[in-house]
Amino acid sequence: MTHQTKLHDVLIQKMRAVLINERIKEASASGIIILGADKPVLFPGAVYGFAAILKPDDKLNLFHEATNRGLTRLNSPEEFNPIVGNLYPLYWGKDKYLGARAYQHIYNPQKTGSIRLSTYRELKNKEIICASITVESYVNAEIALKDAFPDLLKTSTQKFTT
Repeated sequence: MTHQTKLHDVLIQKMRAVLINERIKEASASGIIILGADKPVLFPGAVYGFAAILKPDDKLNLFHEATNRGLTRLNSPEEFNPIVGNLYPLYWGKDKYLGARAYQHIYNPQKTGSIRLSTYRELKNKEIICASITVESYVNAEIALKDAFPDLLKTSTQKFTT
């Protein structure tokens, strides 16, 4: 088992523990649609998260970089706590259409609400773990994860320029 696989498994375990505690059921990522129906739904929604492995200085520098952009949810570096060890929650999100939103957060899209991971100087060459769980209530699942492990970054619709 690789280091990255182990961290991904830890992140999923922590996410599942929060969901179980909140009685939010995991759901199968499968479905049946009837074409011609008003709004066919193929899969239930999902909750996902990005977390980064950060050293203490990296944590502070990332907090200040996000603060300088006006894109942090937290008021102080002391609120930016690890999920476990040195694995810090960057962002929790929900996805009505399985998988699409997580990809948008990696890049710097025009006019799309995104955390724009690739634009953070302090995240360059850092290990960032992404995990997703399909759930019956993706809205409640996102709220539960944000409450359990407050995330650092907010989305913005403005493309980041240096």
